[in-house]
Amino acid sequence: MLQINALGQHTLERHLSGAVLTNTINRIDDWRLEKKNEWNKAIQALSILEKSHIIKVAEDANSFTWPSLLATKYLEYKTDGNRTRYEDDINTRRSIVSHLVIGELVEGKGRFIPQIINGLWLMMEESTWVSPAHIVVQKSGIGLPDPLDDYIDLGAGRVAADLAMVYLLLGDELNQISPMITKKLKDVLQSRIINPYLARDDFWWMALQSNNMVNNWNIWINTNVLKVALLVEEDASRLKMIIQKLAHSADKFIDSYAEDGACEEGPSYWLHAGGELGQMLLWLEDVSDGKVTFKEEHKLFNIGNYILNSHIYRNRYINFADAEAIQVPYPAKIWAYGTLYNDDNLKAYASYLTTLKSPSMSLGTVQDFLMHASIYSELSNHRKDFIAPQFHFYESLGQATMRSLNKKGNLFLATIGSNNGVSHNHNDVGSYMLYLDSTPVLIDVGVGTYTKETFSRNRYTLWNMQSQWHNLPVINGIQQKDGRSYHAEDVEYITNNETAQYRVNVAKAYPKEAAVQSWMRTIKMHAGNNEIRVEEQYQLEEFKKPQSISFISKIKPQLLKDGFFLQVDNGKKVFINFERETVTFSLETKEIEDPRLIKVWGGMLYKMNVLIKSMELRNQVIYKIIAN
Repeated sequence: MLQINALGQHTLERHLSGAVLTNTINRIDDWRLEKKNEWNKAIQALSILEKSHIIKVAEDANSFTWPSLLATKYLEYKTDGNRTRYEDDINTRRSIVSHLVIGELVEGKGRFIPQIINGLWLMMEESTWVSPAHIVVQKSGIGLPDPLDDYIDLGAGRVAADLAMVYLLLGDELNQISPMITKKLKDVLQSRIINPYLARDDFWWMALQSNNMVNNWNIWINTNVLKVALLVEEDASRLKMIIQKLAHSADKFIDSYAEDGACEEGPSYWLHAGGELGQMLLWLEDVSDGKVTFKEEHKLFNIGNYILNSHIYRNRYINFADAEAIQVPYPAKIWAYGTLYNDDNLKAYASYLTTLKSPSMSLGTVQDFLMHASIYSELSNHRKDFIAPQFHFYESLGQATMRSLNKKGNLFLATIGSNNGVSHNHNDVGSYMLYLDSTPVLIDVGVGTYTKETFSRNRYTLWNMQSQWHNLPVINGIQQKDGRSYHAEDVEYITNNETAQYRVNVAKAYPKEAAVQSWMRTIKMHAGNNEIRVEEQYQLEEFKKPQSISFISKIKPQLLKDGFFLQVDNGKKVFINFERETVTFSLETKEIEDPRLIKVWGGMLYKMNVLIKSMELRNQVIYKIIAN
């Protein structure tokens, strides 16, 4: 998790003080009416094709039979560590309600209202909106939710924001059936979200107590609480307290970021971290009628721009930590930063991403749909030729990217420095990944299906979390160790028009048993001739076992006399060549059983172990990576 900076910058609190906040609260009723009209107008302006698709999805949902949410399924996380079976049921229920609500907003004939009421009633009758994997923080511990110990987690926040939007947009239609529906809606939002948010400071994600840590939970939940409060809360004094507390808490999230804006949780979690921050900023600017603006806060822009700098090609992204290698970030969250900072390149990137989504609009949640509908025309019609940097460096993470520009194929390489105590950490300090065009050549395996083990003390017994299954050395038979104290040193990135060079000392990422004083990895790319040169220069305290370097790929390596090559689907090859007779090779195969990993990499992975022959305490190994 991210460590909070000792000295706060008070970014949101500075912008939400005094008369600005008072005037914002005083105009809240007018704003709600404006928001309702704005959303309805945007929905009606959607294309006929989009509307037809939305209505067809709603018609399918209208005959849905609602699943029961069984206590025994909720308890499965406690009994066998499985969280997905209950979450599948709950997510299906959420999606069906969203499909029905969106269909009614588009069609407006009332034919989906009865089934919407069924879904809403079931959701309001649920014992909790908190995931079984998150209920562990309650005082009674893991198991069924304690009705006297209210908690707000990610799921509760998302559900509440959707229900608040239903309350605003369909409240009149629901009241025609029975006013008890909206009455219950408002009551449940108060009791499950607003009241506990105001009453408690001990939710860890709020970061309001000493030594709290903070990650995406902070801004994701705070953003959803903001939406609920702005759309539902009628007491001006309570609304003011919520916004003040929320600004103080969310500032802890902003403070935890370096000025360069790098997201240590990776691009997948950026959607729920920086991406949610952008939504919060946009809502605050909107509700204040432009009196609040963040255009001078360059750090916030850097947080937003991170997702573009982590893009490889089409739907491929840097996937250090628990990030997904294949994804299409939600375009509206990127467009938000383009709007906030009048950045045309971010808008072009967001517009480009719509070409990768089919259908283009997300119907999974009401708020995602409204987010897109509000900018549908602009997003669809904007230019799509964005510019990604050829070379980029995030000093705070030691994350460097370098791209070649060559007719034989474009090489892309990304590195990670940092430490092994980051949020969603893998033991991967100094590792790198390599792509040829859109094809992964040397990979970061990433995370499998989440289970109880994923976030437990047993996390690093999982093979894909271990450094030996990253593109890293195994030193004296020892792997890297987890914890913030196991870190990179001497990280350096130097670029010019033709070359980029990255250097990192990974020795301190290994425990003392590795007996290593220094292991300096230097990676240099020559963009013009599509060549990468890697030096592994090390100094040992003693020799225990031969040193080795792991190379992980979904492509089966083919051995050569002094190296190996990997052939991609289009016939191009990537050669990895060593100095003659300095190393030997052995190949391991890993059959993949986890469905999440199979979806990304297929059923088999390969690890080429390159064993260094030298027994000297000081040594250097050089190899070249060449695309041909």
